[in-house]
Amino acid sequence: MENNDNLQKYTEKIKNLGGKDNTGFKLRDIHIDVEKIYEDIKNHKSSFIYKTIFYMLFGISFIVFAIHIYKIGFSFSTFFMLLLIFYFFYYIYQIKKAIRENIKTKFSQKIDPENPEFLNNRINYISEGIRVTTQRAFATRNFYMIFFPLMSLTLIDILKGPFDFKGYLATFIVAILIGGIFWYYYFRNDIIDIESDIEELNDLKQRIEEINN
Repeated sequence: MENNDNLQKYTEKIKNLGGKDNTGFKLRDIHIDVEKIYEDIKNHKSSFIYKTIFYMLFGISFIVFAIHIYKIGFSFSTFFMLLLIFYFFYYIYQIKKAIRENIKTKFSQKIDPENPEFLNNRINYISEGIRVTTQRAFATRNFYMIFFPLMSLTLIDILKGPFDFKGYLATFIVAILIGGIFWYYYFRNDIIDIESDIEELNDLKQRIEEINN
């Protein structure tokens, strides 16, 4: 509620800057739209959410695989554990790469809602931040689609196993249908919303270019 009040006050302040010059007025409106997108992302689409749920499943999977290796010895869970560790380092590498790209776009310009260069730089900065969130969302979704079924299979084997080949196959298929497909659709709307923000920012950049021409 406080963020919405602050945004409303900021919006009124921007609207009152510089009189009613047509070009300036249009650019100020674009700046307001940009800041609304930024506030929505900051409040509802934080990278922290995806980071938290990634580490949650990673921790659970690591413990389940370790218990299985301890109880059963070297088996399929050993391969799962190696795959888990590999994906963890792959995840860290991809996220750090995305963050480095985001840092490159940082700027320290004075707020000037009638300056097209300022608006373009602001949009670029927010877009790169969204791409970091998108990277986390994709990586987390893929992680859940792969490792939730593997973790479920391993946990069931600890509690109910061992099974014969048909038993493992049936359990794995059910785990994929329930786990893998569920997580795909669970993250689908979030990813679509995030990508729509990028498209909206690109549209705003196009509007800036049209105003300048």
